[in-house]
Amino acid sequence: MIGLKNFLLCSCLYLSLIVSQNVAQDTCVKKSSCLCVFPNGTGIDLTPTVTTSFYQAMFNKLELNNTQTKLFTYYYHPCYDVMHDFNTTTGSSCNKPLTLARRSYTFTLTNKTDNTYTLGNELCEYLGSSNKSSFSSDGLSLIYDNLPSDNIVLLMCSEKGKENLAVYSVDDPDKIVLAFYSRHACLKTIEEPGRSLGSTLLIVFFCLVIFYLVLGVCTKKFLMGATGIEVIPNLAFWSDLPNLVKDGWAFAINGFKLPARSNQMSSPDPNSYDSI
Repeated sequence: MIGLKNFLLCSCLYLSLIVSQNVAQDTCVKKSSCLCVFPNGTGIDLTPTVTTSFYQAMFNKLELNNTQTKLFTYYYHPCYDVMHDFNTTTGSSCNKPLTLARRSYTFTLTNKTDNTYTLGNELCEYLGSSNKSSFSSDGLSLIYDNLPSDNIVLLMCSEKGKENLAVYSVDDPDKIVLAFYSRHACLKTIEEPGRSLGSTLLIVFFCLVIFYLVLGVCTKKFLMGATGIEVIPNLAFWSDLPNLVKDGWAFAINGFKLPARSNQMSSPDPNSYDSI
C-alpha cells in the first residue's frame, strides 16, 4: 500500500511538471514594454509602431434621459511613456508621463428645440504606464496595471492599412478594453541580436590556440619522440615569456630607452643589441 501511494505521488508530481513545462513553452515572455518572445523564437514586437504622437479613439455616451452626453477620447502611446499637452483641470491625473489616458467632455442639453448643448466639465484620467504593463501569456494583449483594476489593449493583427486604435469595451468604467490594429501586432520571427565582433575574434583566437597546442603536441610526441613537458611546442619561448614581459615593461617605463651601463668604458658584447 505504501509503495502504491509513493507511486501515485511520483506520478502526480511528474504530470504536474510536464504540464508546467508545456505552459511555460506556450508563454510569450516579456522582453520589454512592447516586445515578448515565445520559446520557439516567434513573438510580438510593437517597436516600429512608436510615433511622436498618441493614437486616439473616440466614444460617445448618452446619460440622464438623453439630456447629457459625454465624449470620451482615449489616448495610447505604445512602448514608453510620454508627456501630453493635456489642458489639465482640477481632478485630472494626466500631469505626468503615461501610456494610456482618457479625456472626457460633458455636454448638457440646454434647448431641446435648437438642440443646443453647453460644454461642462473637462477631465483627463491616467489609465496606465509602460513600466506597469505585462503581456498576456498568449501575447495577444497588453495589460496595464491601474489599481484597483487593469486596463487592456488587445493586439489585433491587421496586415493592411496604418495603425489604428479603437474602443472595444467600456462596459466596466474601471476596466477599459481598447483594440490596437497593426501589422506589427502579428506573430513573427524575432531576430535576436547577432554575435559582436569582439566575441567572434575571441572565439577565433582560442580556436587557433587550441589548434596550435594540439598540432604542436602531436608533432613533438609522435614525430620527434618528446615526452613529459617537452611535448609543449616552443617550450623555451613559453618558459622565457615572463622574463620577456618583465623586460618589455621595464623598457616602456624607462621611456623606451635602454638602461645605462654601469661601466661606460667597457666594450659592448659583439652579440648584444647595443653593438648593432
